[in-house]
Amino acid sequence: MPAPILEREPSAPVDASYWFAGALVVVHVQAAHSQGRLGVWESVESRGDRLPLHTHHQEDEQVVLLDGQITFYVGDRIHRLTKGRTLSLPRGVPHAHRITSDKARILTIATPGGFERLFTDLGVPALPGTTAPPRPDNATLQAAVGTLGVQIIGPPPK
Repeated sequence: MPAPILEREPSAPVDASYWFAGALVVVHVQAAHSQGRLGVWESVESRGDRLPLHTHHQEDEQVVLLDGQITFYVGDRIHRLTKGRTLSLPRGVPHAHRITSDKARILTIATPGGFERLFTDLGVPALPGTTAPPRPDNATLQAAVGTLGVQIIGPPPK
């Protein structure tokens, strides 16, 4: 029997915004409101922002670059994305990224969901008129992502 079509539950929060590690992150769908099937978030990041080289052990990610330019490092390959391009980030494959335009907007879909809890649990609500707080230190970040099945391997490639 096919899975039922999911619709946002009436009790689900609507597009909650958070500051996390210098980025503005808007969580569109939480696992808790999609029967665990997916998490969807959009991030706005600035030139030079980098994610450390890391591996997800519980979810696959699909990214869609809504605006800007990003260099992704996935396994032993380098991908330069421009607006409208998409890239699969399979679980178990180390990846990182670096923003190469002034700003970039990235839509990320993770299956199954759950990783978006990093933003809802550790992020700071992005209320009107607020700015990004300091980034969490590496030990705090490593502990947080570790509980979500993600292993930080090292710094982002240069």
